[in-house]
Amino acid sequence: MNDAPRAGASDAVLAGRVALVAGARAGIGRATALALAGAGADIVLAARRPGPLCELADEVHDTTGRRTVAIPADIGDADSVRAMVDRGAAELGRLDVVVNVATYNPGGVLQDLARDEFRRAFDINVLGVLEVSRAAIPHLRRSGGGSIVQISSEAPRLKPAGLGAYAATKAAMETTSAVLAREVGPDGIRVNVVAAGSTDNTKLSAWIDELARERGTTAAEVRQGMAEETALRRITLPEDIAATVLFLASPAARGITGTVTRVSSGLLLEP
Repeated sequence: MNDAPRAGASDAVLAGRVALVAGARAGIGRATALALAGAGADIVLAARRPGPLCELADEVHDTTGRRTVAIPADIGDADSVRAMVDRGAAELGRLDVVVNVATYNPGGVLQDLARDEFRRAFDINVLGVLEVSRAAIPHLRRSGGGSIVQISSEAPRLKPAGLGAYAATKAAMETTSAVLAREVGPDGIRVNVVAAGSTDNTKLSAWIDELARERGTTAAEVRQGMAEETALRRITLPEDIAATVLFLASPAARGITGTVTRVSSGLLLEP
């Protein structure tokens, strides 16, 4: 654990709170951890790979001065999840915010997709996300309520070929989260979903490079074409997702639960 005084700016909206980011790594996980810590929260970070996880914990601590705990965990394993949540809450004294970023996308057309790959997507994207939430609920109750934010995708609405398992499991996660919001609402616990479009990160950059090679063009041209498919003519940044998560985690969103907020620069404008 990185320890630091809890003093912060008086207007820090999450001062005195503890936030857990499950699936914390580069991209959305990193941006979310930095945003929550920047708003005054101490941070529990969880992911499978200890090395990058500890590097992120150091970055969050060095950048914001907040206490950070890095706990390696397999989101697809219920025992690992429960041990991680309980340890994080014990080390930092409470739990107020939970953000589920972990995801698994096997890719491949449904006709050819191995059954085990589909099952793995369900285990992480639905059961894993639910298990993190369920393990956190007793701690959130003890804190007097709190906020759970799940990260989803526009895939359930776009239904893209080759991403059937990903789209189906994200749709199931969104429905599960809405039901959970109704069930834990009386405890003052809010549950919301942020659906991201194509988000600028290393995976997207690699995919853009691959498309450029296939099309015999440049990565810059492919990137520009992707941006022009959105209403705002831009590719969404991880920081855009993180800013929405921070709002939903904050007291300013105290009247919001059971929603899916789409942050995709207007990639899809249908309801």
